[in-house]
Amino acid sequence: MNRQEPVSDEALIEAIQKGDKNAAACLYNRHIDRVHRICYRIVLDVSQVQDCVQEVWLKVFRNLDRFRCRESFVAWLNTVTANTAIDYYRKWIKQGNRLNRDEAHIRAVAAERTGDQQLDNALIHQRVYEALEEMTVNQRTALVLRYFEDMPMAEIARTLGCTKGTVRTHIRRSLLALRAKLAGKPI
Repeated sequence: MNRQEPVSDEALIEAIQKGDKNAAACLYNRHIDRVHRICYRIVLDVSQVQDCVQEVWLKVFRNLDRFRCRESFVAWLNTVTANTAIDYYRKWIKQGNRLNRDEAHIRAVAAERTGDQQLDNALIHQRVYEALEEMTVNQRTALVLRYFEDMPMAEIARTLGCTKGTVRTHIRRSLLALRAKLAGKPI
């Protein structure tokens, strides 16, 4: 059985730069879940996530000619995604919008479990969501990139435009807020 090697991101980017639309679709499909996860966890409003994701991909494809293969495409994509989501969130909140907690999503998470575990998981999910809402956008972003996307501190610092020490502070504060919320204490 002869298996084909998966095409690297760099090879797809070269093909895209030469006008290959199939390569663009392949790159998009390979990374759409990552982009969606990061946007969802930073923007926190399900009704706004899809618009934010579209904005990310517009920026990626418009600026792909600037990408240099010296760095990882995933690192570059994470940076574009996080910065776009932060900007989107700030602009959206500045316009006077309020977060719309998706109760249907919480119920869907709860429906995946049975019995008491179902209720416990729904309550934990709700408290985590509430803790994320109460964090600053930089704290939330640092936490999401570090623990959900497993990004190194140096890369998070570059993404947020701050020092590694500042990233550590953001993460520490976000973890303290998360612990307090899960313990049922006010943040």
